[in-house]
Amino acid sequence: MLKRYALVVTAGLWCGSVQGVPFDQAYWIAVSAGVVKIEVSRPNGYSLGTGVVVDRGKVVTACHVLRGGIRVAVLYAGVRHSAVARTASAERDICLLQVPLLEAPPVVLRSTSELAVGEDVGAIGFSAGAGVHHARGAVDRLHRFDEGMVVQGSAAFTSGASGGGLFDADRRLVGILLFRMRGAGAQYFSAPVEWIAVTGDTAGGELNAEMTSEPFWNRAPDRLPYFMRANLLLSERRWAELQALLSQWQLDEPSSAEPAFLSGEIGIRHGQADLALIDYREAVARDPGHALAWSGLLRASMRTRDLEVARFAYGKLAPLSAVLSNRMADEFPEVLQ
Repeated sequence: MLKRYALVVTAGLWCGSVQGVPFDQAYWIAVSAGVVKIEVSRPNGYSLGTGVVVDRGKVVTACHVLRGGIRVAVLYAGVRHSAVARTASAERDICLLQVPLLEAPPVVLRSTSELAVGEDVGAIGFSAGAGVHHARGAVDRLHRFDEGMVVQGSAAFTSGASGGGLFDADRRLVGILLFRMRGAGAQYFSAPVEWIAVTGDTAGGELNAEMTSEPFWNRAPDRLPYFMRANLLLSERRWAELQALLSQWQLDEPSSAEPAFLSGEIGIRHGQADLALIDYREAVARDPGHALAWSGLLRASMRTRDLEVARFAYGKLAPLSAVLSNRMADEFPEVLQ
C-alpha cells in the first residue's frame, strides 16, 4: 500500500492561475526535480522514456514505455538506478516501478477531479528520450472514464515524454502523459493521478513479465472508449456517424452527460440553437458540474434571445470555470447586467 498517495484536495477553484503564477524557468526547474528518464533494455537494443517520482523509491510511468523490456533503469541527476519490480495496470497504461536506491523528491499529487476546463497546466518529459521538453497549455476537456477523469489538453508532448507529468500552476501532479490523437487543436491526453494509487495497491511483479492487455487508447477502433471515437468523428466533421455513435453511447451509458452535450454541440454548429438548448439542458441535468455544457446552454440561450436562461447558466458556470465564464462574459456582456 502506498501510504503517501493521499491526493491533495483543494477548496474552490485552482489557486495558481487565479494568482497569476507564471510558468517561468523557476517553475520548470521545480517540477523537473521529480521527473526522471527511463531506460528500457530490450533483446535488440534499448529505448528511452519518462517517469515521475511519486513516493520514496517509487516511479510511475506509462506501461507502453516498458513493453518488451528485460531490464529497466531510472536515470536521475546523472546516476543510473536499477528498478527491481513493476506493478502494472496495463489497460489503464499506468505502471509503477520500485527503485529502492533512488533518492529523488516525490511530487505532490492533486486530484484530477479538482481540475477545471480552461485551467493552465504544464507538460514535462524527455523529448525523444533525450533532453527535457516542457510546454504550457490548458485543460480542454475532462473525460469521465474507468473511475477517473482523463485529461485532454493543449500542453504538447512528444512520444519520448510518455510517462511524464502534467502539472498544475501550483506545481502539483494532475496527470501522467499518455498519448496524442490526430486532429487539430488540443489533442494531448493524460491519465488521472487517481489511477496511480490503485496501481500501487497490488504486489510488485517481474520487470520482464508480459503485459497481455492493450492500453485503453490503443484498442481496435470499435473497442475504443466512446469519448475517443466521438473526438475523432468531431475533429473530422463526420456528423452523421457522430450522431449515430451518440445514440448508441446514450443507450450503453444512460447516466453519462457526454452524448447530450455533444449532440448540443452538433446542433449549435448547424445553427439549430433551439434543438441544442434541449440537449444542453439534458446534459447539465445529468451532470451539474459540466462546465462546457453550461457554456453551451448560455450560448444557445443568447442565440434564442432568452436572457433569463443565459444569466442562470452563467451563474452555474462561474464557480466551475473562471476561464469559460470570463470568455462568456466578454462575448455576452448582457449576462452580467
